[in-house]
Amino acid sequence: MSAPNSQRYRSQGRREGIDDAVLDHAVSTFERIRAVDPRITPVLTLRHLSYLTDIPFLHLRELVARRVHRPYKFFYLKKRIPGRSRVRMISVPNKTLMGLQRWIVDNILQFTRPHGASYAFHPDCRPYEAAAEHCGCAWLLKIDLEEFFHTVSEGRVAAVFEDLGFPRLLSFELARLTTVACERLGPRPDPSVRWPAIPLYQCKHEGMLPQGAPTSPMLANLAMLKTDEILSQLAEEHGMTYTRYADDLAFSCGNEDNFEHIQRFKRLVLGKLNDSGFRPNHRKTVIRGPGTRRIVLGMLVDKERPRLPREYKDNIRMHLHFLSSPSQGPSLHASSRKTSVSGIFHHVRGLIAWAETVEPDYGALALQSFESIDWPPLGPQRF
Repeated sequence: MSAPNSQRYRSQGRREGIDDAVLDHAVSTFERIRAVDPRITPVLTLRHLSYLTDIPFLHLRELVARRVHRPYKFFYLKKRIPGRSRVRMISVPNKTLMGLQRWIVDNILQFTRPHGASYAFHPDCRPYEAAAEHCGCAWLLKIDLEEFFHTVSEGRVAAVFEDLGFPRLLSFELARLTTVACERLGPRPDPSVRWPAIPLYQCKHEGMLPQGAPTSPMLANLAMLKTDEILSQLAEEHGMTYTRYADDLAFSCGNEDNFEHIQRFKRLVLGKLNDSGFRPNHRKTVIRGPGTRRIVLGMLVDKERPRLPREYKDNIRMHLHFLSSPSQGPSLHASSRKTSVSGIFHHVRGLIAWAETVEPDYGALALQSFESIDWPPLGPQRF
């Protein structure tokens, strides 16, 4: 929904008896949002958002105030980290909140643009292109960020909406509608700071981006915008190439540099990340140089174009061998992997689809073998 024609808006407003000062403020907000991107749907207030989304205003107020019973469903996935086991908290919004967040994605966030170094969470971004930026490198520095979504607070998210031109109070309300607060995350960093000065909105827990909400990926990208700018400038000053795919950061350079130079640069990057409020995962911070395998997003980048690692091809070859074997076949192979025939079908087809993207010739041969397998009736219908 584009911003309304200002003259027509004023004329209609005056006929309805709306004060000129209110109309002036509304039009200036429309123009401010339009300056960012004319395709972004302008929203003036929480009540206006209620009108646009058909969600009752009082329910939106309760969501913003964190007073709705169980707006998210929480569950935990185990993740393995060298030396210890941890869990990843997934927060899935309820039906109403999910619909609202999808409206925000479709009408606001999809028209935003992340930094040029970011290659995730946007329709135009591809991991293959991120890896291609580092092809032919001699030195590669990889850094992973801990709790990427959970590091982005509701204050950062409010700043994102404010930068898009939305009013300050509404930006805070949109931040509350796209973040989650729970006791696991601890209290607010500074409980003495009480903004906004609305008693209903006070909450002792700081909100953060929920992993599992449709708005979180794009908002995380926008929250990283200034940090991406800082890191890009730093990389340029030191002759490095920088890309980021979600929480995976990669820096590379040619053979003219040495290990000491990369070490000094790493310390600078870690300092900038800490200053920006992001926590580097030191277990996954690695330097790869000449004579080692340089891998970005699962692709080898030591040649002129990204390539599949040998173990990835071996995995496809193993599946194709057992799927086409007379003594195994799809049913027995699926059973040995503790999944269904449909599950193994889609798993292997997905592996081959990625192979087609990275190495088209190899992917085409693998697909040919895959299609020659004697699948049960449901299989061939899914090619």
